[in-house]
Amino acid sequence: MALSDGPAPEGQETGDAGQDGGEAGEGGGLAGTRLAVSVFTLLAHADVPVRNLTLADLRRIYAGEVTDWREVGADRSLPIVLVGRGAASGTRDVLQRRLLDGAFEPPASSRDCSRKDNPKASVIRCELDTTDQVIATVARVPGALGYSELRTTSTLEGVRRLSLDGRRPSLDGAGHDAYPYREIEYAYTYGRPPADSLAAGFLAFATRGPGQDVVRTHGHLPCGTPEGLRVCGAAD
Repeated sequence: MALSDGPAPEGQETGDAGQDGGEAGEGGGLAGTRLAVSVFTLLAHADVPVRNLTLADLRRIYAGEVTDWREVGADRSLPIVLVGRGAASGTRDVLQRRLLDGAFEPPASSRDCSRKDNPKASVIRCELDTTDQVIATVARVPGALGYSELRTTSTLEGVRRLSLDGRRPSLDGAGHDAYPYREIEYAYTYGRPPADSLAAGFLAFATRGPGQDVVRTHGHLPCGTPEGLRVCGAAD
């Protein structure tokens, strides 16, 4: 079993029987079960005088067309510093698919997240290994803009969450409004697991009853709730 932010990429819907040393289960190929909705948030340094970004402005920032917060509504000049994750990051992948219309983040141009190592780059951008590093760096670097899962930002100092198109990042509002920085969490098995298997038992627990309380406690909106169904069902 594997967990994934979003659906499996096209062309990866099949798997090899017995790759984990067991039976493929009922039916061939990968079988996905929608578990929950994860909500993500943009983070800015606490002194950034902007509370909201439009999707259009965000895309201009990541395209390198906007390099100063004054260009997106700030009352003073403050260079934008992009603090990102590496290419294997699920949070970065969701950002690119859901907010940047499939465009990639610009290449890294800084090792210390404070000054350009590539003088030809339009914007300072660094890549970090973990979400904790992103949050700490955004809090440290004036003008910094980063991103994180919402659940990791409940008690933060030195950073603020930004709204998108006037919509605040919120787990409670995830099933009711069109806040765009969110994704469905899937569990994938090779075929449908037998009803008496451990995998089937885990999926049953995670998608109904007390398992939904565990999912919500860990900062996600269960797909099996009425609010979650509005998002998870719309994925069809």
